Amino acid sequence: MARIPAARPGLGRLAGSLDTARFASTLAMLVGSGTPLLRALDTASGVMRLDPLAEAARAASALVREGMPLAAALKAQQLFPPVLVHLVASGESTGRLAAMLERAAGELERDAETRLAWLAALIQPVLIVLMGAIVLVLVLAVMLPIVSMNQLIR
Repeated sequence: MARIPAARPGLGRLAGSLDTARFASTLAMLVGSGTPLLRALDTASGVMRLDPLAEAARAASALVREGMPLAAALKAQQLFPPVLVHLVASGESTGRLAAMLERAAGELERDAETRLAWLAALIQPVLIVLMGAIVLVLVLAVMLPIVSMNQLIR
């Protein structure tokens, strides 16, 4: 099964966390409202934006349709985070799947927030240096003509 694109591991993991959180949240709402699991899985796989994850969700839905438990079907895809798989397994065994899916969605959202905070902390110094370079160019653009005029007068 294809992994999330490795060209941008930080952004790929962030997008994967957001996508799986959206999937878990949608699935929790649908299962909690009494929608049959297969229909809920098909609908929840439609809200995913990353193609590899959407395909994995559809493949997991096909495995559930064949009789496999949801946690095992998600684990077989090797794309979903372990926290989602473990909480789904716990929810299936206790009969509280919707609550565990909501908890998994919350955990994945917190993971995405942590990654966003890390990304912002990484970008801030780069932006400060970039703004300093822009100010330097502007100051030089103003000062060089003044200095050259001053030298012509002497």
